[in-house]
Amino acid sequence: MSKSSLHAVFASSDEVRDALAILARDGVTADDIEIRSSVPLEHDLVPAGSTLISRVPWIAVLGGFVGGTLAFLLVKLTSEAYPLPTGGMPIVALPTAGVITFEGVAIGAILCTVATVFYECGLPALGRRPGPLDHHVASGNILVTARWTDGDSREWASKALETETTELPGSTRGRWRPFSSQSKT
Repeated sequence: MSKSSLHAVFASSDEVRDALAILARDGVTADDIEIRSSVPLEHDLVPAGSTLISRVPWIAVLGGFVGGTLAFLLVKLTSEAYPLPTGGMPIVALPTAGVITFEGVAIGAILCTVATVFYECGLPALGRRPGPLDHHVASGNILVTARWTDGDSREWASKALETETTELPGSTRGRWRPFSSQSKT
């Protein structure tokens, strides 16, 4: 039996909920389901059994700590590299170093947050070809992809605007070749 992906385009989130319920009933695991949309989805539009885990909060804190440390070291090492006569006052004054340290915390947290969001979203997708129905995502529809074996039920895609099947790499036919669900090549 060959493994394939069935891509289905839905117009509303209610239709996606129905499709996800049917997929859960049929025993399809959350690892075999992918949902794509051009807009943020409701919190309940996740495959059954999946958990949404993000590293963004922890990476943002870590980035802020590293950015603040590097900014403080910049101020300290710069002022020690070019010593000025300060008349008994400290070379690195904490109030003035605090401003630069704060800015380092902010830029570190911001850059790490943006980088982590890109990483978790799989961006940039350099060298990756667009999916067979990705043009529907750009027009505001929701694309659901499920991996399945020949003979599995396609009932979950009955309300879809359009469906397409692609063969997965490593299946019995060998190469990654898209083909339409209406006319198989």
